[in-house]
Amino acid sequence: MRNLFSRLFSLLPPPPTRRSSIPDRLEQANEYISQFRTHLEGLEQRRSQLEEANRAARATTMSPVINISEYSNISGMEINLTTGSELNLSLTEIIRIIQEEGAEVLSLTHSNAANMNILSVHCQQAAIGYINGIDRSRLLQRLSILIEELCSN
Repeated sequence: MRNLFSRLFSLLPPPPTRRSSIPDRLEQANEYISQFRTHLEGLEQRRSQLEEANRAARATTMSPVINISEYSNISGMEINLTTGSELNLSLTEIIRIIQEEGAEVLSLTHSNAANMNILSVHCQQAAIGYINGIDRSRLLQRLSILIEELCSN
């Protein structure tokens, strides 16, 4: 029994007085366990609140927005894509589609901030083999399909 008391008392914070009787120490253990249980319940409640807030934040995802602006004085354009940060953009796929549609990528800027992906691509018509220019609607359609595929994964 002495061994069990010793083991219990080793788990408690040190007593305020140097020497305490066993009944006093048992009372301290009971109070400590009650305080610890209350603290644990508070932590569990806080965890539930944080998990709920995290679920709510994930539920409010941003739908992708694609915008293509043409420059009037040159055969160039700017493609802007804004998505939620949960979407992993495939920059190589985006560049490949732009090039297949007859554009040459001049610059690309990508940032991930405030739970958003922001991509800006400046391009111009490729010099060789594209007499009619870049079909903006087809480019927009292909980029939209790519983004939809990325969203579904």
